[in-house]
Amino acid sequence: MKTKLLLNPGTGWSGTTPFYYTLRDCNYCFAGYKKEFHYLQMMYSDKKEFTDWMIERYSNNTRNDYRTGKPTVKTREWDPDYYRELLTPPHTFGKYISHMQRMDSIYTEYNAVCDFSNHNIGLPEKFLTAHGNAIKDIFDVRVTMIIADPVFRYYQEIGGTINQYHTSERKRRKMTMLWKNEDMIVDHYVRNKKQQKLFKYLVERLRFSNNCKYESNYDKLCRSYGKKNVLLIQMERFWDSSYYNEEIDRLSEFLDYQVSGLYPNVYCGGEGEGLNDQNTEFEPLTDELYNWAKDKL
Repeated sequence: MKTKLLLNPGTGWSGTTPFYYTLRDCNYCFAGYKKEFHYLQMMYSDKKEFTDWMIERYSNNTRNDYRTGKPTVKTREWDPDYYRELLTPPHTFGKYISHMQRMDSIYTEYNAVCDFSNHNIGLPEKFLTAHGNAIKDIFDVRVTMIIADPVFRYYQEIGGTINQYHTSERKRRKMTMLWKNEDMIVDHYVRNKKQQKLFKYLVERLRFSNNCKYESNYDKLCRSYGKKNVLLIQMERFWDSSYYNEEIDRLSEFLDYQVSGLYPNVYCGGEGEGLNDQNTEFEPLTDELYNWAKDKL
């Protein structure tokens, strides 16, 4: 029997963290030391600075976890020597597969292994298809993609950029590796936490992130991993109590596993631990701003 592998490549700022906690808490899957593995992003970019950042991320256990604000838990698989060897070039699908197999052998109490790296949604189709071909004979692959109201989600993504910029120098380093900004106005708004002005500035210029391309991203995942293996989830509906049974049954059938309970989602009015990455509204998304943007996104 193949090991089950769940890929959740995004969409960022659509409740992916509480979605992961939901599946973790009902013993479906566990990501290990970090929720987002980022191996495929590192492999595709093939940049020394990103590799160095990854090695430091997995071998240095002295800093607090970004999502919880507490010391990072040393999970059972965590071994700095193991991660240094895993993350040292060359980066290959073979190493990725071996890591997932190791996770499966360690965390036998979970039904599946998983990769919740949100940046994977932005990887090119050719690369994702190569990944799909590399893993399909070894794993029983399932892919979930979460989306949210496009105006709300993009506003939170912009707030997430501001959040990460002001969290730490290390987060700023990561941002510069993944997002090259040469616009001094954008930089000014980020530094001064002017979320409303930054949102309007970007939308006026039709400067949208790849995360906003719901339809093309979904189609790309279907072509890379097989349409029957991809489930689209709408955040607001998933956390709406009136649809709880319907949504949980739909997800359980897709995963072939009984999912139970929902971890609170800040974006849907909930409160819970480990959700500092949802601190993304420095200024409110007003009705006026929402209505102005809804025909543009």
